[in-house]
Amino acid sequence: MKWVLGHGGALKPALRSISRGMPGGIPVALLVSRREALFDAIKRVQAFMHKRDSTDAFMENLHRRYPAPLYFLESSRQALERSGVSRLDAFYYSLIPALTRTCLSQQWGPHPRLDNIRPMGEYLKTLYVGVHVECFYLILLDRAGRLIRPVLLQRGGVDNAPFYLRQLLAAALQEQARFIVLAHNHPGGTRRPSNDDLRCTLQALEAFAPLSIPLLDHVIVAGDAVVSIRGCGLLPGMLWNISQPGSRIVSGWLDDTNLNPFV
Repeated sequence: MKWVLGHGGALKPALRSISRGMPGGIPVALLVSRREALFDAIKRVQAFMHKRDSTDAFMENLHRRYPAPLYFLESSRQALERSGVSRLDAFYYSLIPALTRTCLSQQWGPHPRLDNIRPMGEYLKTLYVGVHVECFYLILLDRAGRLIRPVLLQRGGVDNAPFYLRQLLAAALQEQARFIVLAHNHPGGTRRPSNDDLRCTLQALEAFAPLSIPLLDHVIVAGDAVVSIRGCGLLPGMLWNISQPGSRIVSGWLDDTNLNPFV
């Protein structure tokens, strides 16, 4: 997993591949091995679906069009059809990300503890496997930092902040959330928060402060990277602590990540 933090208003890579515990990143040989294993798995699936046909032409097209198998597996049904995959096969392959998201989320259980950025980032990545449009989530947590539920707020860009804030407030109050986290993805892979991202974050911080419901972070998932807007330092630090200045969860949100912003 790649965590991206910033210092002095700039985003900088901090720690790479920490989920694998491999200093210096994942070895190239292992990456190649995984890539080929995925290609081989796709070939076996294709052979199973078309027992009487050779997979050579299909795999040749796949290798030519997709530099890595994940690009293929995360493509939408329409994109697969445009690349020459049959309609029925494209339908089957497009189901894989949704099934993967379901399996990954079930591994966390119904109410996992997500009380700092590390487990929250890992959990959020499961929500965005194979998602090709920008989706905004509100993550509701109880007093112990355990998940109440994720709320899908919008699909696509947010261009109406007042309506967005009404959704936030209604969902948090209805579920009696004690802490919240905003999250959205950047399907294009860019890691830098946009001005709209910062503006939405600031408005949410201001809206929830009188309710004493801390907004712990606004997290951006960009491919295999997780960007903490709070950790980037692009907004004044005092804003994140104004709702519950003495809260263990508020003060410890970034403490346990052991990230060096200068790596």
